[in-house]
Amino acid sequence: MKFMFFLLIAIPSMSLAQSELNVQILEYIDYGDSGKELETPLSVEITSASSGNPVADYQVHFSVGGGDAELIPAEGFYTIEEESAEGLVVQTDENGIARVDVQLGKMGEITVTASVTDRQGVPASASFGFVSLDVRAIVFQIIGGLAVFLLGMQMMSTNLQQVAGNRMKSILRALTANRFMAIIAGALVTALVQSSSATTVITVGFVNSALMTLQQAVGVVLGANIGTTITGQLIAFKITRYAFPMIALGFALSAFSKNRKRQMWGKVILGLGLLFLGMTTMSGVMKPLRGSAPVREFFTTFSTNPVLAIIAGTLVTVFVQSSSATVGLTMTLAGSGLIGLQGAIFLVLGDNIGTTITAQLAAIGSNRAAKQAAMAHTLINVIGAIYFALLALDPDGFFMKLVRRTSSDAMRQVANAHTMFNVVNVLLFIPFVPALTRLCRVIIPSGDDDTPEDDIILDSNLLTSPVLALDSLDREMTKMARVSGKGVCWAAEHFLTGKHQAKRILAMEDSVDDMQRDLTIYASQLFKANLSSEQSLRLPVILHSINDIERVSDHAVNMVEARNRVEGNILDSEGPLTTAAGQAFEILREMADQVVIALETHDLKAAQKILILEGRMNQIEEEARDNYGKSLATYGVSNLTGLAILDFIDYCERACDHIKNIAQSIIGGGIWHGQEPGE
Repeated sequence: MKFMFFLLIAIPSMSLAQSELNVQILEYIDYGDSGKELETPLSVEITSASSGNPVADYQVHFSVGGGDAELIPAEGFYTIEEESAEGLVVQTDENGIARVDVQLGKMGEITVTASVTDRQGVPASASFGFVSLDVRAIVFQIIGGLAVFLLGMQMMSTNLQQVAGNRMKSILRALTANRFMAIIAGALVTALVQSSSATTVITVGFVNSALMTLQQAVGVVLGANIGTTITGQLIAFKITRYAFPMIALGFALSAFSKNRKRQMWGKVILGLGLLFLGMTTMSGVMKPLRGSAPVREFFTTFSTNPVLAIIAGTLVTVFVQSSSATVGLTMTLAGSGLIGLQGAIFLVLGDNIGTTITAQLAAIGSNRAAKQAAMAHTLINVIGAIYFALLALDPDGFFMKLVRRTSSDAMRQVANAHTMFNVVNVLLFIPFVPALTRLCRVIIPSGDDDTPEDDIILDSNLLTSPVLALDSLDREMTKMARVSGKGVCWAAEHFLTGKHQAKRILAMEDSVDDMQRDLTIYASQLFKANLSSEQSLRLPVILHSINDIERVSDHAVNMVEARNRVEGNILDSEGPLTTAAGQAFEILREMADQVVIALETHDLKAAQKILILEGRMNQIEEEARDNYGKSLATYGVSNLTGLAILDFIDYCERACDHIKNIAQSIIGGGIWHGQEPGE
């Protein structure tokens, strides 16, 4: 694209005398490819200030005032070579025109000045401004800078979750129905892990696991929106110049420190340094674009259209899965002068809509309560974006003036606008949390397909937070223990009295097998996560306990099969063998109850009680074997029935051994003390 300009720029001398000559820019193109010649030469016309006639055979001095470029003599124009060290001196033709070609160097803004001096020594000049662009470098540096930014964000967020995992868990667990506490908790957790997406995904997982009500989740989401503004404020402090020292310090701590916690803090610092390096890379490549009129025109048109800008902010956030990245990119565009404050605000509003997609994705495959929580997040941000967009439509309105007053720096203005949007939106929604909860239930009504109480609920989104994923395993393992214990107790009653249907007991055992499969797969996926040393030791113990619970259930099948060898109510018969069978059943039932309590609350007293009961079970089993012959001779119990009862007591004792292993792991604080079953 060529541009015709008739711009008169006269630079007066120190005596303020008017030059006898005018320097008029005729034509040039305002951008070109790095390493190549500018497509259009730089042309000026020298005319007399008094008559306006062209001045022929007059020397014009062309010089590069800024940027990387080399001036080349244009074809057909006489150049005085001896002046080339300071530029090119070109003689005007009969039309008063002087022209030079330009060889572009590295990417950046370039200024070339054409100057003349009249007979009185008074100068006059005009300047060309254009930009040298390397499209491939721009694309690679923007994509690479964004990738480094996201890598730093992920590294910082992941390791902050590791460091603050227990604190994050305790904060969220301390939630009550008080919406203000929920908001505070959401803001604190998001500030700790530097990711609103992580907080909302965790929240959806908690609702899905029935650990949090929908109303609590709405409060957490509101708080997360406030917490996510921290990243933008950090960027606005312009500490990006410390990126390399932070990377060096973070690497030194993570690579050379022997303390695990210090290593994670090192990775947090390293991640923050990479985040700033990514911002610096993107900012550096965007600044030269300001000199290109087509680029400026594109961004101006694009950013001043509210609908297009909001859609763009939404799509970019959906694509990169990071609202902080979109806010950072928007701040970079604003700081580079490519977009105005109004356009930046529209992009940020779109970013706040796009960030809700993460929660919607996390809710796929979850129960209706989790989907309702994700819907609440979407409604909060969409409604807020709509009324803030209306406020920002007037460039001279109250809201825009307020944002401008907060700072003179464009990047800080964008960060402040982002913070203002989220804080004000939260304050406005606080009174309407119950109403919003009801609205979400209307949009996504509860149905009959919600997850049954005893079904395993494992949210794959929690795998990014090992602390919460391990808690989820603990919680679902307790469910498995409850079903397994109920099944084996029903099987024991079935053997002794014929009570309960064998089909239902076997179905429960199949259910336990399915639970074991799901929990084992989930635990295997968790092994791929960045676990702390404590978590790495704890996970195998959980797997052992899962296997022990499943083996308890296996003995329920043995008891059902043994029932086929006896008749009637075994407990109606007298004798030490039948008495031992009844006692074994009572101990088994008590141990099954106590292991659920121990797993649910990590109750050491319940675990110790299990060990005492298991010792009593061993005595009963030994006495039963000693009394087997006596029962046959004295009480007339048939040989087959006696063997079946003896086997039943043995099944009870083996099931109790597996329960004992679980209790020992709880007493040991997650350290394995049990032995592999030798069956």
